Amino acid sequence: MKYWLRYSKVGLLRFVGHLDMLQAWERILRRAGVPLAFTQGFSPRPMLSLAMPLPIGLTSQAEYLELEKKHKVPDLQPLIASVAPLDIQVSGVVAVPEGTKSLMGLIRYADYAVENLGEAERGRVAELLESFLAKKSVLRDVRRKGGLKNVDIRPLVQQAYFEDERLRLCLAVGSVANLRVEDLLEYFDLSTSALAISRDELYLEVASGLITPFQYIAMGGAAGR
Repeated sequence: MKYWLRYSKVGLLRFVGHLDMLQAWERILRRAGVPLAFTQGFSPRPMLSLAMPLPIGLTSQAEYLELEKKHKVPDLQPLIASVAPLDIQVSGVVAVPEGTKSLMGLIRYADYAVENLGEAERGRVAELLESFLAKKSVLRDVRRKGGLKNVDIRPLVQQAYFEDERLRLCLAVGSVANLRVEDLLEYFDLSTSALAISRDELYLEVASGLITPFQYIAMGGAAGR
């Protein structure tokens, strides 16, 4: 049985990397007594995966863990929440219909909130943002595996706007197209080390627009593709 679990990752956990976070979840689930399913072969591993790697230093209000269990466990969310550290807040768990693709392969966009911008900096970025959004194409060297690659980043930014003092961004992520939030902020000459950046939601893309993973399951999951 497959489940998707939504949780926040805050505090000192923002310095914990992708693989270490997976190992932490394995320990948490063992402590909670969740009967995890394992892979086959000479070195069985628990069937766990994170929907999308979170860059070191970022917090998140909407991380997703995909896990498979041997059998149904009642009250899974409070069971896990009772043993999770304070910097992890479990906000939901849903059962995934059989035949649904892995969540990692379905995610297409992410929402980010950027804070700690000074007044002068916000004014400067707002002007650059207006010019950026008016363009059809913006070529930029971005970091990829193997080195720098020249990429048109404009189509990878679905939304970018200021909400009071907070910069809101919706960027393409995943295996089809991907823009690191750090690369976009560097385009605006912003130092990420001085900013507070949070990933607030992950989305799938369907004919009607962007939906969250839990909304996808409510639509029927595998049947909703």
